[in-house]
Amino acid sequence: MTVRIGVDTGGTFTDVIVYDPAAGETRVVKTPSTPPEFERGVLTGIDEALAKADEDPGAVEFLSHGTTVGTNAVLEGELPPVGLVTNEGLRDVLAIGDQTRPALYDLQAEKPDPPVERRLRYGVPGRIGSDGEVVDELDEEAVRSVARELAGEDPEVVVVSTLFSFLNPDHEERIGTLLEAEGLDPVLSSAVHPEIREYDRTVTTALNAAVRSTVRSYLDDLSAGVEERGIEVPVNVMHSGGGLFSTAEASRMAIRTVLSGPAAGAVATREAATAEGYADAVGMDMGGTSADVSLVRDGELARTTEGEVNDLPLKTPMIDVTTVGAGGGSVAWLDAGGALRVGPESSGADPGPVCYGRGGDRPTLTDANLLLGRINPEYFLDGEMSLAVEETRTVFERDLAGPLGRSVEEAALATVRVANASLAREIRRATVERGLDPSGFALVAFGGAGPLQAAAVAAETGMEKALIPPSPGVFSARGLLVADVRVDEARSYRGPLAADRLAEAFAGLESTLRERTRDQGFDTGDVAIERAIDLRYEGQSYELTVDVDDPLDGATVDRARDRFHRAHERRYGHANYGEPVEPVTLRATARVTTPELRVEAGTGDRDPERGTREVYFEGGFRTARIYRRTALSPGSTVEGPAVLEEAGSTTLVPPDATASVSGRGGILVDPAARDPL
Repeated sequence: MTVRIGVDTGGTFTDVIVYDPAAGETRVVKTPSTPPEFERGVLTGIDEALAKADEDPGAVEFLSHGTTVGTNAVLEGELPPVGLVTNEGLRDVLAIGDQTRPALYDLQAEKPDPPVERRLRYGVPGRIGSDGEVVDELDEEAVRSVARELAGEDPEVVVVSTLFSFLNPDHEERIGTLLEAEGLDPVLSSAVHPEIREYDRTVTTALNAAVRSTVRSYLDDLSAGVEERGIEVPVNVMHSGGGLFSTAEASRMAIRTVLSGPAAGAVATREAATAEGYADAVGMDMGGTSADVSLVRDGELARTTEGEVNDLPLKTPMIDVTTVGAGGGSVAWLDAGGALRVGPESSGADPGPVCYGRGGDRPTLTDANLLLGRINPEYFLDGEMSLAVEETRTVFERDLAGPLGRSVEEAALATVRVANASLAREIRRATVERGLDPSGFALVAFGGAGPLQAAAVAAETGMEKALIPPSPGVFSARGLLVADVRVDEARSYRGPLAADRLAEAFAGLESTLRERTRDQGFDTGDVAIERAIDLRYEGQSYELTVDVDDPLDGATVDRARDRFHRAHERRYGHANYGEPVEPVTLRATARVTTPELRVEAGTGDRDPERGTREVYFEGGFRTARIYRRTALSPGSTVEGPAVLEEAGSTTLVPPDATASVSGRGGILVDPAARDPL
């Protein structure tokens, strides 16, 4: 018998899921994360999950992991010193940036700090032109002089980013060789991000270089711990594009792990929504620290190549995920004007919310839900943790209820309302502000805190249904089991939108992809290649990405051009079908499909009802029925007010709402005709 394991590390908890393909069964574990040594929490979670499943480590045939290590390094500014070598006269490109302003009408707005200090930035003579030809020969003696100066500064790594290296990398490669001769570790922009726009390319390469050692060290320690336990398979890592790659690739392209965890949740969202018959869905992954929002449109995840971290551009293929500081551990506080706020500050894993009894002394959203009776203080984390109700009440009275002149329950309900408003606002940004009507979408709510807020958020945004998938508390870990292996390549392209030229350029990309997947141990016969191209109207400074069909001929090019016109019209409200269109970047993805996750729904062989409890809603306490969620069989219906309890999460069914259990074990909450709170 063999099992597959997915591990998702969050800021507060580490989630582990063990899947037995033969039986169609899963075992889940939620254990506290252990910053800054996150690998300890991961290994502890694996040990507990295997013990719970009564499986030997040698039975593991697949192990995948979503990590926040790279994210934390960037957000917390814990980056080592990095050097930069570029063209003469361009050493300040990181400080000047581009025409993007942090705040359009703020004349005092400050740009983000460059990822490389000015004293470690150097320019050298030599230049490649816009046609890829040499304009000025590289001054190798100047490079040697710069290399000696940098060696004296001892940066951990040196970024090499020169003009038009995406067309001709010769100068970058020669600079890299000369830097290595002085004992320096160069990272070339032509290898990390070979695309147009020198500012974006340089920033992306610099961030990749800065987090590389942190990610590599973490993955080395994790892999060693896995091997010590007798698990003989390699660790696969989720990247920002929603696919898996090897630890070697993750170490080389560390910046692609920045959205590792949120991407896993988005992948699971798509799988669950489409399986339930919803081609359009919004994922709401609400954990202890924050909530991540993703979008599924026509059965496919929304993707982008234009992200941002700490106000710096991050150009890498990624799932389009946005984050709002409203998680279960988000701190509720009063601003200078006395207004109630929730987040973005979080209590984190240590000490956590007040109710955990670990030293937390500021009220959080989890504390609010406990005081409202929505969380069972004796059945938290499957009964493994008892919650400190009276201590929580004391803190709420001191920090919120007293200053606001309200009862503790009223202050707790107001905290929930504020958090829900933040979540609804982020969902509208992902839908309404892109011209999409959310009423036809399903809200897939998961994470430890998501199911408690799902019905109210769906109601506030006018969404059709709220779907609570099985084991929502560890749902992102499920995404790690269903994610495909995805390897991406991109190249800037200068030339006509002609089939023969495009076919030749794509052939080079695809050859590189097959080589990379072969190096990762996959049979090239199992690899499917997907192609796309960034197009724009001539003279535009922004592009849209459209798919490119196979075979690549004149008809294929015409379809790509037509897709661009239609995409432009959807995005910007207009299109000019007679305007010339030019290609900017070619993209290709190699994909190896992961086996389907088949999980049997519950049979309802136990009594699902656990009694009643007083739960606070608008207007006061109401008697709510309490159910064991895992004992509800497909086809069951639950009338609100009700609370559905399970290990790792709790689902709230508000008064006058109805929830039903699907054939796949999902809880479908109809947000119509009810009080959402």
